[in-house]
Amino acid sequence: MRLPRSLALIPALLFVADPLFADQNPLQVSEQSFSFEISDPAEPVNHTFDFFNSGSETIQVARIAVTDPLSVVKVLSKIPPGQGGQLMVSLGTPRQLGEYQGAIEITFKNKDLAPLRLPFTGKITPVIEVRPLPAFFVSTGRGQTKEASLQLINHDKEPLEITGIECASTRFSLRLETNHLGEDYTLFLKLSGAGKPGRSVDRIALRTTNRKQPVLLIRANTFIHDRVHTFPEELDFGTMELAQVKTNTTLRETLRQVLMVYQDGGTNFQVIAYSDLPFLKVSSQPAGKQVQVELELKPEELRPGDFQGHLELATSDPDFPKMEINVKGQVR
Repeated sequence: MRLPRSLALIPALLFVADPLFADQNPLQVSEQSFSFEISDPAEPVNHTFDFFNSGSETIQVARIAVTDPLSVVKVLSKIPPGQGGQLMVSLGTPRQLGEYQGAIEITFKNKDLAPLRLPFTGKITPVIEVRPLPAFFVSTGRGQTKEASLQLINHDKEPLEITGIECASTRFSLRLETNHLGEDYTLFLKLSGAGKPGRSVDRIALRTTNRKQPVLLIRANTFIHDRVHTFPEELDFGTMELAQVKTNTTLRETLRQVLMVYQDGGTNFQVIAYSDLPFLKVSSQPAGKQVQVELELKPEELRPGDFQGHLELATSDPDFPKMEINVKGQVR
């Protein structure tokens, strides 16, 4: 584990709490790890480790390292024989929601003391948790309807009420169902395929009675596609080294691009694909209502520089006989 933040020559700390080794190791610690669980991401998290020197020599700390966003609040640089010391650690910000895996590592000037590692772990959940995450991802075809839902879980001691739902978009409709009053709710999003095709990102604001989180924000990522559509919507080869592409067959395999062409409600769907970029080998393979198009690099025709071209699709669907996909990348 990377320990990015270090404090030199600071505390006097700990080691094993196992009584079987107490006679062998003069530094004893009250506990070998610490774990927490909070439902408010802003809630203070502090912990103090207590140490005792049962040996005949003064224990001196050489260095302390902690994982972000931990910080050392209180330490002693040395512990005389027969005395104790403390190490106080605080969890700072920014904090990521979910599981936290941190640690404190201490090295000593005493040659007979091995480095000490104290795990500092926990779980951080918001006051109002949105499961599986605070965002909708919904796609549907023209003329079709798709619905998705999110769970709203109250982790606060006070009962939770949703007093209002605000969203400027008319692309979809929202409704809230109460599972257990004050505890958990379900928010539904229904996307109608009657809107304009394409992607949209909208903000949903839920007004709550929780003073810690009076507004709960949720992102609505929606996509309305035509009856014939592709995934992805464009192809990006990224940046590649010309010399490696010419000599490394494994690399060329990883750079191969795959485009899926879908037809909703059709049968025996056919696609002919070709590109205006001369260094691309294009092939297609039908699979029922969809066709898989593969693009491979022809290294002998690659040249250094940025490239941007198109993949032309001729389909058997009378309403979408031709489609054009952007293709881009960079050769160094």
